[in-house]
Amino acid sequence: MPQRKRTTPLLFDEVMPLHAFVRAVEDGGFSAAARRLGLTPSAVSKQVAHLESRLGARLLRRTTHHVSLTEAGSLFYEHCRRVLSELEDAALSVTALDEHPRGLLRIAVPAVLGEVQVAAMAAAFQAAHPDVQVDLDASDRLVDLVEEGFDVAIRIADELQDSTLVVRRLAPEQRILCASPAYLQRRGTPRTPDDLMAQDCLVFKRGQGPMEWQLEVAGGRRSLRVSGPFQANNNLILRQAALQGRGIANLPVYLVRDELSAGTLVPLLPDTPVVGRGIFLVHPHRRLIPAKVRAFVEFCLQAFERLR
Repeated sequence: MPQRKRTTPLLFDEVMPLHAFVRAVEDGGFSAAARRLGLTPSAVSKQVAHLESRLGARLLRRTTHHVSLTEAGSLFYEHCRRVLSELEDAALSVTALDEHPRGLLRIAVPAVLGEVQVAAMAAAFQAAHPDVQVDLDASDRLVDLVEEGFDVAIRIADELQDSTLVVRRLAPEQRILCASPAYLQRRGTPRTPDDLMAQDCLVFKRGQGPMEWQLEVAGGRRSLRVSGPFQANNNLILRQAALQGRGIANLPVYLVRDELSAGTLVPLLPDTPVVGRGIFLVHPHRRLIPAKVRAFVEFCLQAFERLR
């Protein structure tokens, strides 16, 4: 039996090939890994080929659009993930010695909440911590913090339970029913939840099912099926429709605070609150939390406390 090629120990310059290998496995190919790493597909392929040459073993089966692990690759992949995780922790252990927040802070937020509320907070945080560079991603897609490299995310949900994330509740998402004076003059002011059934309700579009508003009533909660001639999947659009007198909207208070103060929108059914969800801040579990993340978490807790 031919003697297996003896390899030299992997040195620090092998970190990039390890990273390229893991990304190619997890992203399903060299092109996807290249986009994530900011390299060309050929550069990623060369990094993996270099690693295979050093190990004397084939790690990946290549096809035109996909890669898959060999038996040796599967075994090596599990070790690689642990090695890269340990390296990340080692780097964090050094930066954690510096209590001064610094570096790139990537934040994911829902689109409207990000535009109306979080953008100003993030700008104020960056002004208070000039050595931090803020990258704010405002989108309604649910990002994978670990896979996509985000430090923190702010999410709106009924409840959040995720063992891979640290979850902090920032505030309730207070909501309110409101309409313009012109609409109420034309259609009348609803006095009870049942009156809403005869009104034009501005519907937030979620999927294909019927829309229901959850209201706090004596004895518990009531689900009220509503409908109307105008719907959208964006609360900014529904606010504009309400201002133009198109119907009654169910909107977050933070989105209509100025309009309520100015009287361009009128609150409805004050004794029947709308059931809202919660606003949460989440970040990945780590043994060592970077100073920039700790500082932003504390900043958000204080900022949202002032808004309650």
